[in-house]
Amino acid sequence: MALSYTKEFLMSAFLDRYQEVLRKDSTEEIMKYTKMCSDFYDKVGKDKFRVWASLDADAIKVYKASKK
Repeated sequence: MALSYTKEFLMSAFLDRYQEVLRKDSTEEIMKYTKMCSDFYDKVGKDKFRVWASLDADAIKVYKASKK
């Protein structure tokens, strides 16, 4: 059975890759990146977002493991 991931989960998985860079930015800049990510998701939809953000099954597995 295929899992369906929420917008918030996929955005978190994508943005998590850039946590080292984002940590150096101001809260305002982080909010801009988050909004850009959200707007992109809304524009292209879940499936294309996953492809363009390189969030295949292996990438999601790595993200989940990093949160344990």
